[in-house]
Amino acid sequence: MARQIARCLLVAFSSFQPATSFFSGGPRSRGCWPRRTSGRRKFPSTDRSARRSGSPDEKRPSVSQRISDIWKDPEVREDVRVYLSTLAVCLTIRALVIEPRYIPSLSMYPTFDVGDQLAVEKVTKWTRPLVSHDPNPVHRNEVVVFWPTPEFKALVRTRERNEALIKRVVAVAGDEVAVRDGVLFINGQPQNEDNLINERPFYDFDPAVVPEGAVFVLGDNRNQSLDSHVWGFLPLDNIIGRAVFKYWPPNRVGLVEV
Repeated sequence: MARQIARCLLVAFSSFQPATSFFSGGPRSRGCWPRRTSGRRKFPSTDRSARRSGSPDEKRPSVSQRISDIWKDPEVREDVRVYLSTLAVCLTIRALVIEPRYIPSLSMYPTFDVGDQLAVEKVTKWTRPLVSHDPNPVHRNEVVVFWPTPEFKALVRTRERNEALIKRVVAVAGDEVAVRDGVLFINGQPQNEDNLINERPFYDFDPAVVPEGAVFVLGDNRNQSLDSHVWGFLPLDNIIGRAVFKYWPPNRVGLVEV
């Protein structure tokens, strides 16, 4: 279909030709230069009527006329209709259901490496409260993609401060979260994260309760991540969706570990 549309555009604009030399063989081809007569060089006539072929009243169709003629073809109209409807469906799916993302940094290593590409689903955050009456649209240990908060933007002055981020949810509304001696505590209970994180954190975080409408997120590469232990809680409204599937590179294809 795309090839047919490209062919139609090529036909429509075929009247635009590149500028060429007067001489078909090029500027220095043999037999191209006019012969000298009586010591004076003669050039081809510039009279338009001498170079005009066909009837004097014959006119080449304009570009708009060619496009109009092409559009009269039912097959072309059908191709355009299919293309536009397919594009509309794809954009709708990307906006409401699922979208691709890539990883530009090591803040989520080893779960994600630089260059990994993944699918982010957007349905769960709307269906959980409605279908299962779950007050938390995201759960602990799920990986979420979100828009940065004003507190994050205040810390980062580069262009990347407006780009979406990816972190792991470690605490939801009502949870008490703390970090002591390299261990994450949720509601006073130590969490075993050795199978998820790159290394234990070198920092401490005083106990704090996650407010309603927010979550607490950390990067799996705890000591190389600018996350909630620096800029605070993440509002649920900032969440784009959940990272659910890695599809590139081939040797790392699989579900995102939670």
